[in-house]
Amino acid sequence: MKYVKGTEISENGEMATAVLHLTERMEVLSSAVLNGGHAVTDSLFIMQVPHDFDCSDPRGTMEAERIRLGLPGDAVGMMTATEVKYVFTATESDYEGSNTFAAVTAGLSNQVVAGQVLDNWEKRHEISMERHRALVGTINIIGVSPVSLTDSAKVNIFMPMVEAKSAAMAALGYCETGTTSDSMAIVSPIGDNREEYAGTGVSLGISMARSVKAAVISNLVKRADYPVMGTFLDRLESIGITLDQMWDASMEIYLPNPNWDERKLRKMFDEKMSVLCQDINVSSLVQGAIALEDLGNKDCICAMPRGMFKEDPIHLIADEIIGMQIAQYISGTRGIFEFHRFDRYKPGIIGKAGPFIDDMLCGLIGGVMSFIYAALFDNEDHTSQ
Repeated sequence: MKYVKGTEISENGEMATAVLHLTERMEVLSSAVLNGGHAVTDSLFIMQVPHDFDCSDPRGTMEAERIRLGLPGDAVGMMTATEVKYVFTATESDYEGSNTFAAVTAGLSNQVVAGQVLDNWEKRHEISMERHRALVGTINIIGVSPVSLTDSAKVNIFMPMVEAKSAAMAALGYCETGTTSDSMAIVSPIGDNREEYAGTGVSLGISMARSVKAAVISNLVKRADYPVMGTFLDRLESIGITLDQMWDASMEIYLPNPNWDERKLRKMFDEKMSVLCQDINVSSLVQGAIALEDLGNKDCICAMPRGMFKEDPIHLIADEIIGMQIAQYISGTRGIFEFHRFDRYKPGIIGKAGPFIDDMLCGLIGGVMSFIYAALFDNEDHTSQ
């Protein structure tokens, strides 16, 4: 890229800083910590700080690093907790003559869905620390345009940059759109003949999006930074269905046996669910039902007219097929019988769920309870002999 002189990594003890040197002084619009907003410079840098960095004076810290690096006073600086020497990536893309450049550091220790309320801090911290043990971070992106841009075009090009970042995360399986501390900068030449449009529909925006997406994916793959999926019980809990609720549903239609202790039944229930959580087939069917429920609620199931899903049409039998397959997989023919019993009464949380989720729960809970009944009956038979 003709405006990029080069990049370098400067190590300072355990920390490192990535520096981008430009061939000339250029305009920068950014959310950077140091010299953010509008700036004109020939140097940008991304400074690594400790995961537990005391941010009482971030600008002072970055100013000290700028001086250490010998960069000019107008240098634009960003911060990250990701290990820069491992995950700094620079990429170029060319689309219909628009040659763009992106320099990126990426880590996902504090990932979020944009617009999501930042609650459940305990769970978030647990995931954050799990990622921190690998390599931590923030997503910092510096994009370099080959043409001068108006102020509106500078803002406009942030759209393909942000969307490309989120698309990169989605390509790796994330539902989150970024982290709580992401930063971006667009660099463009000084000039009079300025481009007015730089969105996702023009060659400049397309080229920039490709540069950013490739760099973000490269960084996350380098660190093996993939979603922490958990188990299907975690996925169910994320949509408001807990193990306790499933147990309560099973007890609503339980026919008491005087020889069976309900505390033992609950212990067997929890243990069987725990074992099934390690089963890729049950996990796949449960996740499939959750995904189909989401598609149905968005009216995105192929061949189904809009609005029909909420009516749970009688000719929709795929939901029951999933439920029966789960029940049969867990407990054979007995499991299917128990599926139909749960499907008929729809106790507890099952009756509040949508078409795919309720039948999936009937199969899951019914299959587990059938497995437990069979084990207890078999034990009684052996005892009587």
